[in-house]
Amino acid sequence: MTSTTRDVLHKLNFSIADASPEYIDRRKLQMAKFFTFAALSIFSTRFIYKQTIARQYVPLLFQQNHQPPTSYNFTADAMVAVGAGTLACGSISGMLMFGTAWILDVSNLKEFGYRMKALMGGDVKEKELSEMKMDDETRALQDGLNDLLEGKI
Repeated sequence: MTSTTRDVLHKLNFSIADASPEYIDRRKLQMAKFFTFAALSIFSTRFIYKQTIARQYVPLLFQQNHQPPTSYNFTADAMVAVGAGTLACGSISGMLMFGTAWILDVSNLKEFGYRMKALMGGDVKEKELSEMKMDDETRALQDGLNDLLEGKI
């Protein structure tokens, strides 16, 4: 980010003007992922729309309108529908996922877990639970499980 850009951001009172270059690059990457999936979503839905219009059967005068023509290939139509539906579902899901990650400022699942725990109050409950006294039976059970996991038994 150039100094003139930072000056403009300071003038407009944006807090990102004081951010580190690593943070700015991270946010740019999150934004790029979101917009990539948004563009893919637009492309896939437009593709589905065009395929639907192209396959629409419009009968000529005095032709039956309740039966498709005999040259119609149901297998190919089903394959295109499954592929296009999968593409649309994947791209929209990706857009939703990366948009949420961009809004919450998370880059991986571990950060997402920490953020959700903090938003739902789980970190406070976990701290309270860790500060509680542990009785002897629970401590013995915990030590036994730790020994089992570490391979001491």
